[in-house]
Amino acid sequence: MKKNYHDEPKTKRHVTLTQTASDHLDAIAKEAGLSRSEVIERLIRSMSVWEAGFVLSEDGWSSCVDHTNDSPLPSPDETV
Repeated sequence: MKKNYHDEPKTKRHVTLTQTASDHLDAIAKEAGLSRSEVIERLIRSMSVWEAGFVLSEDGWSSCVDHTNDSPLPSPDETV
């Protein structure tokens, strides 16, 4: 059984992603050996609110590197 690092229960949420972002999330989760939801949880928790606000702003996002094409995507028969 995996340890719950967050000391609170998770609740099912609905997230809408492009196919490219979903495939990249699958690749990140597979590489990390984590579930998709745990990857999202850790990525969100690892960023301060002010840092996220800058990165997600129009000016900040245009300076970011899109890494979705940097790593090989899992083949369709692989599941996370």
